[in-house]
Amino acid sequence: MAGADTPAADQGPAEPAVRLEVSQVAELPVPDEGHEARMYALVTVTVRRPPPRMPRTGPGPAHAPHHAVVFLIDHSSSMVHPPTRMAAAWDAAAAAVHAVPDGTYFAVVAGSERPTLVYPAPQPGTPGAPVAADDATRRAAEDALRAGSPGGGTAIGGWLTRARELFRQLPGNGEGFVCHVLLLTDGRNEPAYESGDRLTEQVEACADEFTCDAVGIGDDWRSHELLLITGTLHGVAYAVEDLDGLTERLRDLTREAADRHLAGLRVRLYRSERAELRSFGQVHPTRRELTPVPAPEPTPTPYVTEFATQPWGDETRSYLLSLTALHAGDEVGSEVMLAEVELVRADGDRIPVTLPPSVPVLVRWSGDHGLYSRMHPDVGHYLHQEELVRVFEEGCAALRVPDAGTACRAFGRAWQLAVDVGDEAMQKHLRKLIEPGEDGSVRLLSRIRPFDIESARIRVSHTVTPR
Repeated sequence: MAGADTPAADQGPAEPAVRLEVSQVAELPVPDEGHEARMYALVTVTVRRPPPRMPRTGPGPAHAPHHAVVFLIDHSSSMVHPPTRMAAAWDAAAAAVHAVPDGTYFAVVAGSERPTLVYPAPQPGTPGAPVAADDATRRAAEDALRAGSPGGGTAIGGWLTRARELFRQLPGNGEGFVCHVLLLTDGRNEPAYESGDRLTEQVEACADEFTCDAVGIGDDWRSHELLLITGTLHGVAYAVEDLDGLTERLRDLTREAADRHLAGLRVRLYRSERAELRSFGQVHPTRRELTPVPAPEPTPTPYVTEFATQPWGDETRSYLLSLTALHAGDEVGSEVMLAEVELVRADGDRIPVTLPPSVPVLVRWSGDHGLYSRMHPDVGHYLHQEELVRVFEEGCAALRVPDAGTACRAFGRAWQLAVDVGDEAMQKHLRKLIEPGEDGSVRLLSRIRPFDIESARIRVSHTVTPR
């Protein structure tokens, strides 16, 4: 494992502490002619904010970015069946609003087949804009929220588009703001109001403009829609069955968003001529595909790829890198650098930060089976979690056919993988689908609720750290 920390600043405001690590086993067997060798490496980035060295002027850290949040609260007719669902949603949303720090800009939107700006009420002839949070605006927002009258259908893409419009009304057109959406829904997108293709188009149009966390309640929402939204908009999806826990979930998500103090961080990969990039994606705390973004011109070499990351709080994220290592007649025992991993900042960042030096990804050609047959335990851990996702989806597909035998075998393998990686939450979800035996066998339950499948698909997008 190689790693590097930011050096401590001698004076001035405290900077975030950023650490970059690469975990791998460098040994690979010399491939036969015409064959390739695959190298895996785990890239881990940790951001920590030290205590401020100068007095704060507000609730946020010194030199923190401006924050803005839009709450999208489902007000469709299904939210009143049963009536306790809407009451719980109002209570949770009100608690989230009161968790917005002073000075953060916020707005509340009620969603049905059309989004309605609940707070602040738009003035005639204006599109409406978020307002700065204080005791008075938070109380007014709660009053406006509870005065709403649910009704109509569900068109979530339109809600997200309305949030984007609101963020563009922020001071300076939102430049320098960290923008976040918190979405609460109990239903699926209704084709009568918005097709699946239209939802995808509107979600993609919002990419890179804000992050979005989504919470599903009730039993009529669809995991693939929430995962589409949170995957594209760099957020996290949750399923909440017990409405008593909804308030805590929304409050925590609001506070976590307000704590994201470092924006513009990118992972840059310098690939040598001896390597080909196969994949690079986030594997912790959630699985997320990453799309390369244009690197600034002129790039140092034609082999540069950059990946943007969403704003950071105090947290650790891990990424799995896969490269094809090309052998060019090197002797056994020789070491070759396949790539360098570096952290860089995009333009327009508001807080100073010293980034760690780059870390290499190496290959060491070996003829010793005892060396090249090893895999770094952290890499193996996340490859097991990737397999867990695959076999779980195989089980879900078999249930739809239906093919009980295939579903049972797939969920049985998923259970074993969940045990191996120590994912106790996923084991809890799988127990609602199968009954595992002490001898390693499993039995598919005769009655499986759709909610249990949907919530398990949400859970499998989350990962656990290696034990």
